[in-house]
Amino acid sequence: MSLQKADFHLPLSIFKEHVDVNDPGLADKYVQRNKAMEKKYNRDAVQNRIKLYRDKSLWEGAPLKFTISDWQPDKRKDIQQAKELGNKAVVLARQMVNKPFNVLMLGDAGVGKTSLAMMMAGILQSHDKTVMFVSANELRDLSVDQYDYPELKLKLKDRLNFISYADVLILDDLGAEAGNFENGNRISPSFQRLIYSIARSRFEGTKEDQRKALKEGRKLPHPVRSTIVTTNNIQDQLNAIYGSRTVSRLITMKPEHRLAFNDMEDMRRQSNI
Repeated sequence: MSLQKADFHLPLSIFKEHVDVNDPGLADKYVQRNKAMEKKYNRDAVQNRIKLYRDKSLWEGAPLKFTISDWQPDKRKDIQQAKELGNKAVVLARQMVNKPFNVLMLGDAGVGKTSLAMMMAGILQSHDKTVMFVSANELRDLSVDQYDYPELKLKLKDRLNFISYADVLILDDLGAEAGNFENGNRISPSFQRLIYSIARSRFEGTKEDQRKALKEGRKLPHPVRSTIVTTNNIQDQLNAIYGSRTVSRLITMKPEHRLAFNDMEDMRRQSNI
């Protein structure tokens, strides 16, 4: 999905009616004009690519947008913890611009995990990174419904391709699609394999990534692309749902890349949402 460089070296003859062709500085103006047009084209191409990945997202409801100004620690019971979580999310987003790594946001429903993940998305997009949001519930529904609706099978294939190549994937509410864990509800083996394929391609790279790295004689970083996971489940529960080989590729064990929303209150309940 590399960008193609446009050719804006147009013949000078097209400017005869509007430009003094005897101007000694015309050649330089011509070069500068082409550079400006090329820069604009490439900038538009980057923005269109960012928009494409956002449009390919799988939302549970309406598309979300959240900025740092929307994160209001003063309205939380634990103001200091809320400030620390917001600041850490900003720092991680800025670090992620230059190096891929995984982030875990763990806590109860409604505490702000998805909000801060979307805040990180905005920062990353402002630095020309493609971000794709995928609700685990929506992905599960799509994987199930594809057997009844052929067009959804094509949609799933399309989305999985974009999931593999997004600079940053937000995998939201991972584990919720398994239902009530305490009641022993589980997801299907086919969905377990699907989540594993996502985890593997993002951590180890796609087959295309691996072939290119081998040809160039270089090692791929692990992970190859960043994944931000939000979840209500502790790691042992995620291991029981998906298996350790999947979880180890998605869930970071580095404390500096984990945000724990311990004892944070449910803001949706307070807002009667």
